[in-house]
Amino acid sequence: MVYMELHIELITGAVVALGIGLLIGLEREYSRGHKVRQPTREAAGIRTFAFVALAGNLLTWLPTDVTNWAILLGLAFTGLIALLSYRRTSKGAEADKGITSEIVLVTTYILGVLTGIGYIIQAGIIAVIVFALLRFKHLLHRFSRNLSEMDLRQAMQFLVISVVVLPILPNQPFGPYASFNPFHIWLIVVLISGIGFAGYAAIKALDQRAGLSVTGLLGGLASSTAVTLAMSRMSRTNPNMGASCVSAIVLACGVMFPRVLVFAVFLDPAVAMRLLAPILLISAFTAMFVVLIWRKEGRHHQTDAGYAPEINPLSMRMAVAFGLFYAVVELLTRMAEAHFGQGGIMSVAAISGLGDVDAISLSLLKMSREGLAVALTAQAMLLASAANSLVKLGMGLAFADPSSRGMLLLGLLPMSIISIAGIFVIAIA
Repeated sequence: MVYMELHIELITGAVVALGIGLLIGLEREYSRGHKVRQPTREAAGIRTFAFVALAGNLLTWLPTDVTNWAILLGLAFTGLIALLSYRRTSKGAEADKGITSEIVLVTTYILGVLTGIGYIIQAGIIAVIVFALLRFKHLLHRFSRNLSEMDLRQAMQFLVISVVVLPILPNQPFGPYASFNPFHIWLIVVLISGIGFAGYAAIKALDQRAGLSVTGLLGGLASSTAVTLAMSRMSRTNPNMGASCVSAIVLACGVMFPRVLVFAVFLDPAVAMRLLAPILLISAFTAMFVVLIWRKEGRHHQTDAGYAPEINPLSMRMAVAFGLFYAVVELLTRMAEAHFGQGGIMSVAAISGLGDVDAISLSLLKMSREGLAVALTAQAMLLASAANSLVKLGMGLAFADPSSRGMLLLGLLPMSIISIAGIFVIAIA
């Protein structure tokens, strides 16, 4: 029985290695075939990558006392193949001087070895990442060309707050009601800043040609408030783009609800189950509304004039400000729980939601894990989300073109109504 299980494990690793080689080799051959019209002299194609990955796996089948030497020799041989391949393909006026394929060939061999020593899942994940890096080459190059000095500065700041500052902070509660945990507070800062930075990077990579709707969807990850204000102003200066601007605003605000649900899934799945129905309903409404707008206005050429932010949403000042806000919300929430009970929690959630949903949601989820009632946590999070949606609606009505206000009302008001209805449903469930 053990013998059979060992054989199955070995065969599984070999099949995964072969699949990794075929996946990466297919991308390389496809990319090369669409780059030139004539066959090239490049040595490494789909079969070469497949055999290299499989060879890396099979070398781990050898007896233990020779496996390490065999793997090293295989690595040296693969490196030699890559070198010969580069020498063949780098000659001539139209030759490709890059070494990406050669580096990827060696990487494929290493992934094959990993599948043979038990790291099958890890090797598969790395292979998908390698495939994505190869497949989205032009997108990455365009993103790098669009970077500014400020972008690089902001990226460095994100590394500082996540890699340098976070590990040195004490991980224990301080202050009144034991509400200040420096490590937890800064961890939240890193989480929110990372989401914002990822959304901003996606907008920079897609550029303006992606359209207002895509920008609204991605911009909602960075700051739905910023998208709401920007799109409202754009609709006022370009009334013929009003429907597309409204679509972007609704998408950006709608993203907030699934984002809150994701927080709950990772921090307290029991709360996530209470939030699931209303948030799915809001998401379905958002999708339906945007599809209707797209069917009405999506074929107009104006929708290609996407909004690209000029300011990176991540900065040290913003990170520190959010950390302080989160700390204050944490203190107020614990004070409300201690002195006013359930009513106090809901009041703080409503007030905090006027400014930011993430801070109060994360604070509530943390308290839920420490004993706060699951139903109360879900209700408070929905109330904060409803209040925030009403604030965005007010911004839109104040700054958008008058002809777009009706659509904004239809797009944003139902989010608050569904959230409040969810509070009552949870209460009687």
